Amino acid sequence: MTRFRYTFAASLLALALCAAPAGAAPEDPPAKKGPKGSAYTNARMGIAARSPAGWQMVADKGAAPSTWTRLVTFNDRVTDGQAVLSARPRSAPGLDALLGTVRADWDKNPKLRVSSMRKIEGAPGQAGTVVVDATFVRTPKKKPGKPGSPPPPPQPPVTYRVQATYYLASGYEFLLYATGQQTHWSRLRGPLSQLRSSVKFASKGSTGPTGEGSYRDERRGFACRFPKDYTVVVPQRGNHLVQFESVNGDAPVLGVYGFKWPDSLEKDAERLVAWYEDDKAGEATTRTTEVGGNEAILVTARAEVGGVDKVFLLALFKREDRLFRVRAAMPAATEAGGTRIFRKFLNSFKFVSR
Repeated sequence: MTRFRYTFAASLLALALCAAPAGAAPEDPPAKKGPKGSAYTNARMGIAARSPAGWQMVADKGAAPSTWTRLVTFNDRVTDGQAVLSARPRSAPGLDALLGTVRADWDKNPKLRVSSMRKIEGAPGQAGTVVVDATFVRTPKKKPGKPGSPPPPPQPPVTYRVQATYYLASGYEFLLYATGQQTHWSRLRGPLSQLRSSVKFASKGSTGPTGEGSYRDERRGFACRFPKDYTVVVPQRGNHLVQFESVNGDAPVLGVYGFKWPDSLEKDAERLVAWYEDDKAGEATTRTTEVGGNEAILVTARAEVGGVDKVFLLALFKREDRLFRVRAAMPAATEAGGTRIFRKFLNSFKFVSR
C-alpha cells in the first residue's frame, strides 16, 4: 500500500523522486536511534531531520538518474502514512521563482486537487519554503470473485491527503512530500509537524563565504566583490559560473555566466532581447557601456515571472572568444536600490591572469 501510494502520487506530480543519480548517491549514515526517533544527516548537502517516534526510517542509496534524488523515507506502520525527503540542485533564484515553478508543476496534474499553496519567507539564515496542501482519490482495483460465485461488491474510493513542503536552501532545493489517508490525517498531523520542524540546514550549506568579500575564479580568469550579507553559491550548470544571494529576499540575485561565443556582443544582445520579448512576453532595451575598461552592452529587461514583475540587468562583454554575462534579477518594486547594488557589483568585476 505504501509503495503504491508514493508511486501513484509522485507520478501524478511528474516527479521522479524514487531514484538518485548513479555514482552520486548522498551519504547514507547509520540511523541514530533514540527515544525521539531516528536522526538523518547528510553533511554534503547540509541537511538533517529526525523521524517521529515510532516511525521507520530508510535512507536511500539510489541507482538511476532523475530530476529529484530521494534521500530518506519515513514510514508510520500504524496509519500507513509516509513522508519522503528529496533534493535537487537549486535552480530557482528566489522564493517567488520557486513558487512559480511549483505552481506550474502542480497545474499539469489535475488529479491532484490543490486546496492551498503558499510561500513562507525564512527568517535570516533559514530556508524559505513553499507549502502545498492537496488531495487525490484512489479507486481500488476490482477483486475477482470465486468461480461460480457472484462478484464481490466494489470497494469504495479512498481519499489521500498530501502536504508537500519545498525548501529553498543554498545550493539545493529540498522537498518533504507527506501522504496519508484522509481518515488518518488527524493522527498524522502532529508527527508530520514535528518532522517538518526537525528539518535543519547547516550554516556551512553554502559553497562560499558570507558577508562582504571577494570572489576569484582563476580558471576562468575573473574576480569580483560581493555585497555585505550575501552568500556565494556555485551552481551545478556549466555556463552559470557563480551566484550571489542575499538573506533579504527582495535584494537582487547576482550571477556571472561565461561561455565560448565567436560572434559579436550585439548578436548575443539581440537574442537576449528576443527571448525576453517573445518567450517571456516582456520588454527589453539595450545600450552601450563599459566594464573594467572593456566595451560592453547593458540589456535591461522586464517580465512577469511566477506572478511577480521582475527586472533583469545583464552586462555583456568579451575576453578573446569567451563571452561573460553579469546578471542581476530583482522584483520591479525594488529596482532603484537593486540597480545601485548591481552597479557597484559590476564595477568590481575585473579580469585576472589565468
